[in-house]
Amino acid sequence: MESNAETNISKDHRGHYKASTVWRVTGVSFGSLSLGYAAAIIATTLGQPSFFEYMGLATAKNASQIIGAMNSLFYAGGFFGCVFNAWYADRFGRRIAIATACVIVLLSLALQAGSVHVAMFIVFRFTNGFGNLVLMNSIPLWITEFVPPYHRGALSNIHAAMINIGYLVSSYVGVGFYYYTGGSGNQWRAPLALGCLFPLITLAIMPFIPESPRYLLTKDKIDEAWNIVREMHSSSDDPNHEFATVEFYQMKKQLEIDSRLDSSWIGMLRRPSYRKRVYISSSILVLLYCTGTLTIANYGPILFKSLGFSPSQVLLFQAGNILQGLSAVIASIFIVDRFARPTLLAAGMLVCAVNISIVAALTATYLGSTNASGLAAAVAFIFVYVWCYGFILDGVGYFYAAELFPTHLRAKGVTCCLGAYCLINILWLQVAPTAFDEIGWKFYMVFVSCAVVGAGIAWTWFPDTTHCSLEEVARLFGDEDLVAVYREEIVLDKDGGGVVEKPGVEHREEEL
Repeated sequence: MESNAETNISKDHRGHYKASTVWRVTGVSFGSLSLGYAAAIIATTLGQPSFFEYMGLATAKNASQIIGAMNSLFYAGGFFGCVFNAWYADRFGRRIAIATACVIVLLSLALQAGSVHVAMFIVFRFTNGFGNLVLMNSIPLWITEFVPPYHRGALSNIHAAMINIGYLVSSYVGVGFYYYTGGSGNQWRAPLALGCLFPLITLAIMPFIPESPRYLLTKDKIDEAWNIVREMHSSSDDPNHEFATVEFYQMKKQLEIDSRLDSSWIGMLRRPSYRKRVYISSSILVLLYCTGTLTIANYGPILFKSLGFSPSQVLLFQAGNILQGLSAVIASIFIVDRFARPTLLAAGMLVCAVNISIVAALTATYLGSTNASGLAAAVAFIFVYVWCYGFILDGVGYFYAAELFPTHLRAKGVTCCLGAYCLINILWLQVAPTAFDEIGWKFYMVFVSCAVVGAGIAWTWFPDTTHCSLEEVARLFGDEDLVAVYREEIVLDKDGGGVVEKPGVEHREEEL
């Protein structure tokens, strides 16, 4: 009897989530839509002649430096938002962090829309980056801790899909306001003001969103945490909540160990296995963004324009590029949990390297020519690149770091990931315009080299967390002594109302 129970639980690959779980993840991810819109709306703003005239950029000698500051200071603010969230999300909870970030994003967007001077706009662009990167930290952190393990990747990919929807909305808003001739020179304000809608929607949804059960356990709110796990991690073919019972028992036992461990930044660096997790977390988005995705996303209009297309065509190409990228991210929901994480990362970066190589070759051959077929092929492979990146890499990059760390270090681990993301974004945003002017298509070869190196690192060094319980990830780093109890060591009792452990579990905990 115990053997059968063990088999049913430890090798249970059922989803164990309800439609309400998906809706809650989608609801929280309206914050992701908000950050996608806010990050991308600067391209629409800079595309408005009225903005250049109002802010005096059309005649300013340092206009390019000011524009660079508008782009990069968003991520500079984001870096500080990441650091802030490492403390704030652990102190006040994941839900409070998301709600607080929505308020910051709402106010900063409103004040950007109402800016009367370029300095005011830049200050609140920085503040907007701060709030948005708190969102970017807290949302995947909450999702990873909230959803069951077997479909964690698919449900976490909703976050990436909603970010891309934010990009898409901002892009088509840009197309619409490009053709709008009214507004008495204030056309640039409306797209910024429209962005206030999405954090408002997220705030309206938050009262219906439960807190992360793992966070609640760190605060000794055991009954509240159990009620959430029992409700959210159940399905019609598991009426007795057997899966939830075992999972919750494992969570509790693990927190008993984690609560006795050092949760400081210094503690993260003292243990070799923790250092490895920090290195991987800090490198994952750096490697992915070194494949060229940020440069193509932010400077796509410049790339299309350089290939000889009109301004209206450029806007439509950019919007279409984001739309088909969104379709790729949505499609990836159905495959992300079917392959090992290192396999997806390595294969995706190699595919991106091939696509960027082709774009480089076509650009080198046909840029400045009148060969319509060659120019069209260059645009086509930019589209292919964006689709491949979205299908294979986009989602994994956001949640992989959160899977690597134990609960008491997870917020700090995600901060390492997204703090590095902010810094690499600042680098590429500052370097890319000059690089394209000075070396042209050869700049693409930097991305090709980075992608190939990144694929090798991911394949040889990154562990596979697919389907792995968050409480058991430690063994992937050789920390078997930090795992309180493995799922295969837990067996339901005959009545299904509790659990029993196999011999040896208590002994391992005593050794710790």
